[in-house]
Amino acid sequence: MTRSHSNRIKNALKLLKTSQQRAALVVSSNPSQIRSRDTHYPYRANSDLYYLTGSRAEDLTLVLRPHSPEPVVLIAPPEDKVKNLWDGAPAPIKPLATSLRARLVLTTEPAKQIISLLRGYDTAYLHATAATPSGAVKEDLSSRSSALLRNLPTSLVDAEQFTARLRILKESSEIAQIKRSAELSGEALQNALPLMEAGVLEREIALFLEYFYRIHGAEAAFGTIVASGASAATLHYRSLAKRLKKGELLLIDSGAELDMYAADITRMVPVGGAISPQLKDLHDIVLRAQMIAISKIRPGVPMIDVHRAAARELTYGLKYLGILKGNVSQLIKKEAYKPYFPHGIGHSLGIDVHDATPAGESAVLQKGMVITIEPGLYFQKPTGPLPACGVRIEDDILVTARGHEVLTANAFTKNMDELSTLMSG
Repeated sequence: MTRSHSNRIKNALKLLKTSQQRAALVVSSNPSQIRSRDTHYPYRANSDLYYLTGSRAEDLTLVLRPHSPEPVVLIAPPEDKVKNLWDGAPAPIKPLATSLRARLVLTTEPAKQIISLLRGYDTAYLHATAATPSGAVKEDLSSRSSALLRNLPTSLVDAEQFTARLRILKESSEIAQIKRSAELSGEALQNALPLMEAGVLEREIALFLEYFYRIHGAEAAFGTIVASGASAATLHYRSLAKRLKKGELLLIDSGAELDMYAADITRMVPVGGAISPQLKDLHDIVLRAQMIAISKIRPGVPMIDVHRAAARELTYGLKYLGILKGNVSQLIKKEAYKPYFPHGIGHSLGIDVHDATPAGESAVLQKGMVITIEPGLYFQKPTGPLPACGVRIEDDILVTARGHEVLTANAFTKNMDELSTLMSG
């Protein structure tokens, strides 16, 4: 728990108070995820709970009630000596409660306790995650008749609609964390470069990157994508079963998560150094679209305008390659680029790799946002002068007071001539 977390609690309470109705927030730890029978995946803390408290503990629930004498309540189970024997004793909760200025409630029936705390409130922001106290409360209250909801919240809203308003603008400490994750991601790519040669399995490169993260105290922020040749035309390629071939473009989409904050980088590498002029043109088209999109980033700009700037440049590129024909303005109006550029221009980045974000394309950029910019072109089958392939280039961008800062600027080169020389040597 740090002063920043204390301030976040205060900000959350202030924001809850601005609601037209009496509103409370309930955030529970994530449940442990079963991998198979009695084995589990590594535990990952709830992002909202971590944001507000700095705690990665399991079995916690935070309740914020701005109109109550005790506005901050932390709910945890009593000590379970049998569980401790198998899993180890958790960190003590009392110091966390003290630092949060929270009333600590130890109970084996957290859902019942939460419902009693919500009496007198009209709106409750809750996560609906199954097997959590917050999810159980949402299910309970949703199933009640109006007669049984007397003096309890009748408006149940997904907690992320509230927490996104807090998390969308990053503090300086969060920006520093994302930068560190980006630096580590770039180091991993640089160290993996000798593996990116003909005959190597895509999976071997992914495993190396994730190993590199782990030995540096981090982990993969998401499933690493290593896709060579035609594999790169699948946006969320997972099999990683193909062997690299000389002359193909290799797409690597990866990012470290260090101390709960993620980076997200995509780079293209020419296997063996030499690629066809057509593939180099394709890479340069996507890179130019990315640079133009990044140049548009500043406070007050709608995210859709950034997307349109990239789409326009990609359309020019598709026409240059002979894949699209006709008037560029008409092609853009008809969204003729969509079969080749089917996704958005980027997403928010932070504690989650797809972080809290305002809804839809109407989002307007603000100082303190961190977003990705990742245009791409994908061809499921040979098209025009191109083989089946895909190119995506992605960087992490901070919106500053006067423009932007590329947080991944020094992560790994995007210069295809430089990469060709490195891979040839």
